[in-house]
Amino acid sequence: MKARHFFGIIAAAPFLASLWALQSCAGQGGPLGGGIDPGLSAAFLALLPAAQKDAAYIGATGCTDNGCHGGRDEEVVYHQWIDTKHASVGTTCESCHGPGSVHRDGPAEDNILTFPKITSAVVCAQCHGKVYDEWRLSQHSKLITSPIMSAVQNPSTYARNSRCVSCHSGLWRTQIDEGGVDVPSMSNAEVQVIANNTLNDVPHTASCVTCHDPHSNTEFLSDDAKQVQLRHAVFNTDTTDIGPGMPAATVTRFNHICAQCHNGRGANPADSALTSGTARPNMHDSNQFNMLMGIGGVEGSGPVIRNTAHANIPGQCSKCHMPDSRHSFTVSFDKGCNPCHTAADAAARTSVVKQEIVDKLYALRNRMNSWALATFGDEDMWEYTATITGEGKTPPNQTLVPIQVKRARHNYYFVLRDKCFGPHNFPYADHLIRIANENMDEVFASSASMPGRDAGMTYERKMAILLSDLERTKRAGWSEDE
Repeated sequence: MKARHFFGIIAAAPFLASLWALQSCAGQGGPLGGGIDPGLSAAFLALLPAAQKDAAYIGATGCTDNGCHGGRDEEVVYHQWIDTKHASVGTTCESCHGPGSVHRDGPAEDNILTFPKITSAVVCAQCHGKVYDEWRLSQHSKLITSPIMSAVQNPSTYARNSRCVSCHSGLWRTQIDEGGVDVPSMSNAEVQVIANNTLNDVPHTASCVTCHDPHSNTEFLSDDAKQVQLRHAVFNTDTTDIGPGMPAATVTRFNHICAQCHNGRGANPADSALTSGTARPNMHDSNQFNMLMGIGGVEGSGPVIRNTAHANIPGQCSKCHMPDSRHSFTVSFDKGCNPCHTAADAAARTSVVKQEIVDKLYALRNRMNSWALATFGDEDMWEYTATITGEGKTPPNQTLVPIQVKRARHNYYFVLRDKCFGPHNFPYADHLIRIANENMDEVFASSASMPGRDAGMTYERKMAILLSDLERTKRAGWSEDE
């Protein structure tokens, strides 16, 4: 695809129904699959532009006869599609793009269903109703608006440089990143169009086509070796592209269907990075793959158990989070953990390791609180400066915060931001907390908790306090940026 042509027309072809009776799956007459909204047909029709309302269905060859989508250039959409499962069951261009007669007679962006609304999951829900229902329950179906609004206000920082939109806008990921667009050459206006389209038309972090290529088979198979038209691999143990200090343009194009976003965006445990970056944790709060693989924490000089069998099972993330292709991405012990564990065994192990990690994280937090209270008279002063400022306080000069405390707080947030509390990679999480405590030993001899702080403290209360740290640091980071 030509790098600058991301506003161009994408493939369109047959669907076969001159009436507004939805002919979704192989012309079978409407949405299929479990429990989707009765109004789904209407929802799909509502996506179509006004100029398409009077169009008729022309069949797949109607999209190729004029040379537009059958081999005119490197896209060769029709010839890619013809080998897919979609083609074999009769799901053709117009099944997704709507009736094509008007577009065939006068190709334009406003007379065929194309970007941005073609990325709506409603398009796929016509046939994949059960998956659509699951996806709607997931966080992928939702949108965190702050990074998208920031891209509107400051396209250079949040789109061209930091690439926040690559993982916060399913539309951007599909149209720009997967479309091969040269992001640095995009104008502010072009960035703002995609960001506003995300906010107004397809407000989702990820939709079906973010991960699946609707037009072609790919080399990337599912964890059970099925062709599901994935855009990237489900398994990758080469972590070079998400290693310490790697730039946003690299980490957001990591070849892993989940970890292209679920990584720490260059999480860097080097003392130099911890000294130069004191406003916020230098791992993004999406460092699940870093934790899984055991990279990005301050590790000390001793031996490290870097990862477990979880890092090497087929599918990695999808093995546990997508049993039976479940698109809610929730783990269930009966299916997500077998055959390695029984449901009872998995539940018991998870409970034990989460309790241990939460207890240890909370104790580490208390140690840093105690050090800050003894050193600065305020228990929050071990925190990153943006978080302290967000609490309405003035942070200390960071030269007064020893490197040992900076290492400890890095590891604290590295484990906390994974948000798994052990099951992803218990040995590595446990190691990072131990190294953090060893560093605190060098500057604050007492390992006791603050007086009365642990008395009668339940697991649930400790977890709530840890999660409040997570939220206030996230909130402070965005406030500082804006």
